[in-house]
Amino acid sequence: MFDIQATLKWVQGVLTDPNGTAAAYREPLPGWQQTFVQIVLPVYAVAYLAAVLVAWLTGGTFMLGSTALFVFSLIWVLVWTFVVAFIFDFLAGNFGGTRNYDAAYAVVGLAIVPAALGSAIGPLPWLGWLISLAAGIYSLVLAYRFIPGFLALPEDARVKHFVLSIIAAFVVNLLVTLTLGGLFAPSFDAPSFSPDSDSSSSSSSSGSAGGGLFGGFERQADIAESAANDQYEPPADGKLTDDQVKQYAYVMGKTRELRSRLTQRFEDAQNEENEPSLSDVFGGIGDAVRAGTAEMEVVKTAGGNWAEHNWVREQIETARIHQDLNETTRHNYALFQRYADQFEN
Repeated sequence: MFDIQATLKWVQGVLTDPNGTAAAYREPLPGWQQTFVQIVLPVYAVAYLAAVLVAWLTGGTFMLGSTALFVFSLIWVLVWTFVVAFIFDFLAGNFGGTRNYDAAYAVVGLAIVPAALGSAIGPLPWLGWLISLAAGIYSLVLAYRFIPGFLALPEDARVKHFVLSIIAAFVVNLLVTLTLGGLFAPSFDAPSFSPDSDSSSSSSSSGSAGGGLFGGFERQADIAESAANDQYEPPADGKLTDDQVKQYAYVMGKTRELRSRLTQRFEDAQNEENEPSLSDVFGGIGDAVRAGTAEMEVVKTAGGNWAEHNWVREQIETARIHQDLNETTRHNYALFQRYADQFEN
């Protein structure tokens, strides 16, 4: 049952005494339904309505003029809280913690408060995106603090659990953005765990200049968006050219180098004697995300066509399997063999 006084109590508690509030919320631990009704739904509903009002008063941008986009974005950001909670819960069971969806959703419900409130200020010109970004980062910090207490996660698994959780959340977010973004406004961005992307169009342009976790995420998202827009019309005979195979071999070699460097940097951070700082944790998340999209990054930063690259990969793999099935596979396999040493190394 919804109780406005309880909502205000928990929201104020998260903002003024997060650790004490989290401890109080665990005893007794409410079900996920209560967390949703008591905290997540009202906080986001108020924040989104406030963001529209701020945008209207200041001339900022927050999905004005598109009721469908507004409704979809609000629904999706609420659904997103359940997705993130599932990821926290599922991975906790794989890192020696206790699986408890109610507890995982409580982590999300409490930690998301600053990010949700930050989205209300996001449409403010110039400073809105920065405040929203800071609120989103603080939400991540709170989640990192809350998870061990709610999910009984061992201290030595805390960093890896958090890093993998955020990576998984980012990947799902990216897939939704690429799949559904074209149905609405061109500037549509699906929400991340810190949904500052709903703030304003100026946040995208200004934020891209920044570094750190969110700057890295935005860069990878821009690369993915550019790759999703690539088109390629393959030749009717399905035959590769020497330049295509040569370029593909080059990309795969650079991809291995980039992934190896990023993975080694992440492993080195985990092997340090001292507990990694939050800066180290967030840096590791950014590196891990880059490692996951390294092939796409290599293609796009070299000015390549992602659609063509994927077609070349398919043709090479088909040729490697069948070799002399027909004239096309014989031709493509011969080109592959010409650069086979670069593929295997």
